[in-house]
Amino acid sequence: MSNLSKNSRVLFGILLLGLSLFLVVFVGYAQTLKSYQHQTREAILAQAEVAKLNIEQILSSGVPLQDIAGLQALLSPIADTDPSVVDLRLTSGETELYRYTNTVIEGNLITIPLNNKFSRAGSLDILLSDAPIKEKVDASFLTLLWAMVVLLSLFIWSITLNQSGSRYLKSFSVIFLTMTMLVVILVTVLLKQSLENKADSMANLIGHRLAPVLQADIDPALVGGMDQMLADFIRSNKEVGSLTVFVNDRAIARSEDGQLSQVLSQFAEYESEDDKGNVVHIAFHPEVLLGQLLKVLKSFAILFGGCAFVCFAFVKLLSKETTVNSQSKDDVLDKIKPLLLMTVLMEALMAPILPQFIEQVALDAGYSDAAASVFFSLYFLGFTLTLLPASKVAEYADNRRVLLAGICLAALGSLAIFVSDHIAVLLSARFISGVGQAAVFIAVQQYILSYSNQHNKTQATGIIVFCFNAGFIAGAAFGALLADMLGVQGIFALSAVIGFGMFLFAQWLPVLVSKSDVRRPDSKTAMVKNAAKELARDSARYLCQASFLRTLLLVGIPAKMLLTGVVFFAVPLLMADQGISKESVGQVLMTYAIVVLFVNGKVTPMIDRKGGAKLSLGVGSLVTVSALLLLGWGLEREAMSLTVIMTTLAMILLGLSHGLINAPVVTQIVSSVPTNEQSKAAATYRFLERIGHVTGAMLIGFLLTSFSVSQSFTLLAGFFVLAGLIFFLTGAKGTDKQPVSEVQS
Repeated sequence: MSNLSKNSRVLFGILLLGLSLFLVVFVGYAQTLKSYQHQTREAILAQAEVAKLNIEQILSSGVPLQDIAGLQALLSPIADTDPSVVDLRLTSGETELYRYTNTVIEGNLITIPLNNKFSRAGSLDILLSDAPIKEKVDASFLTLLWAMVVLLSLFIWSITLNQSGSRYLKSFSVIFLTMTMLVVILVTVLLKQSLENKADSMANLIGHRLAPVLQADIDPALVGGMDQMLADFIRSNKEVGSLTVFVNDRAIARSEDGQLSQVLSQFAEYESEDDKGNVVHIAFHPEVLLGQLLKVLKSFAILFGGCAFVCFAFVKLLSKETTVNSQSKDDVLDKIKPLLLMTVLMEALMAPILPQFIEQVALDAGYSDAAASVFFSLYFLGFTLTLLPASKVAEYADNRRVLLAGICLAALGSLAIFVSDHIAVLLSARFISGVGQAAVFIAVQQYILSYSNQHNKTQATGIIVFCFNAGFIAGAAFGALLADMLGVQGIFALSAVIGFGMFLFAQWLPVLVSKSDVRRPDSKTAMVKNAAKELARDSARYLCQASFLRTLLLVGIPAKMLLTGVVFFAVPLLMADQGISKESVGQVLMTYAIVVLFVNGKVTPMIDRKGGAKLSLGVGSLVTVSALLLLGWGLEREAMSLTVIMTTLAMILLGLSHGLINAPVVTQIVSSVPTNEQSKAAATYRFLERIGHVTGAMLIGFLLTSFSVSQSFTLLAGFFVLAGLIFFLTGAKGTDKQPVSEVQS
């Protein structure tokens, strides 16, 4: 191996590992910052809620807001005990009754209404700044950046000693997992600190309220209402189980939630002591804190899973004994895998935010809600219309040019939306993205067919299935997390940047031109016209066959309609309308892809062994019914947590059903035609089932605008009950397995 080859491989490995470690650190940073901000905001709002209760008790007795004494003593502790609060303002109508500071400071404004018995009496405005939290998290994660430098140095040292393919893979894996563990540990520590800060903040606020007792020589027995004040704190902070105030080791006030577990409370207890030795003891509900921690760790695990999909797809290139510039069959397939995964990820990044974004742009342009579903379908229309021309062009032209053109168009579609959100730009961009992704799909498929053989046939055929689902999982995870940090426009920009990176990466692929003995048509236009005529003839022939038609109309097209109409369009849109976070939306969508990926890998070998797919397709259709009914019920719940749980379970069932359908449906199609017709029948079916892709969002959008959510999904479930029964009970094995020529005659 030449020195140039060795150096290029080392540089590629360093670049890949550096980007991978940075991705892990960035994901951890984003998740920690979001959790820390949420925890801090909850603590501040809980303090404000206590102040609101005290003020409204006085208002209910008939005292006007402007006549309430001691407002400064009541409100100033909220700002004094938490640096995130930069200003407070109490107003009654246009009159400002209290202001914490007169300095003009930018931040996030929260308005809390104050009501008397009959109407709104005023409002409490709280101005929050994320700068103190960001400074704390930045300082903590700066240590991880130094750790990243050290780990990169260890990687360079390791591969310098031995540049074998196995050394690259082992060193990358160990360092990647080490960084992951460091990030998880730091996140856990910071979350624990945020809880301790919340406890200290509450203790300081209680100390301010009880200052006459704690700081002066006033007998606590002469002061009433202290237990009630602590009870107000517990009502405003659901995770707090008990509060106790000690003066000279004697409890002077105590309040406790009756549901506090005495056995486990010792694991979530905090004490804050002032300069005079007075102590405020806080016991949290341990199960509530554990639930919060598990929620964060669940998000973290999913995000790191997405990182692993991306990173290890690329690191496979380094585990080869050849250079990254090698063009052998296995090496080309190893390059195709990360390239396809990342191009799918480009589109999946937008999955958690795209439906509601399109709906908002449509509404702003004066269109109805139903128009959003039509606009959403433009991507799939562009994808479908491009499949045939792209496949024919790829047969005669340089396939790498088709691939590069597809990547450029997909990236251009994302970049256009980033530049302008005008309705015309949006519609054009989505259609162009569909065209680009179709060209990428055809080009990748051509590379796989050309560079696979008996030795790697199984690996090659699984590339598209794996990359689609893995790319969707990773993309939905990153898109949901980064949407809060980068904003919607930032997601479109990131998608375009990834496209540019894949354009450069695709330069490593070899030029792929068809064999010279294939006769080229006079023009590409004539070539496409001939292909369209051939597809029309094949479609007419196969649609006359009962088995083909029944499978297409009762299983194939409906399954694709649900994929685009329910998974990609309706679920993100309806969850966003309920105010559910983008992160939760992304995790729900990922659940679907994870289950499909798992079930597909288990079902396909079973179908091959048993030789029949009818039972799998029938069961898949009936499982779809359960998923739709659960979706219809879950998406109308008022409790967001219940909606997320029910929708996740529905996505698991829908993923199970599509795992039972996606691959077996092709087996069912080809089983009813002669061997020499199987390839053409499968290709014709794959094209015709795209009708479901194009019409799915429009159909679901029409149902949702005409009926309620539960009624819409119930109607869909009724169709699948009928379709599943008809498919399973008709056409017994062998009844319509006849040559296509006979059917045609």
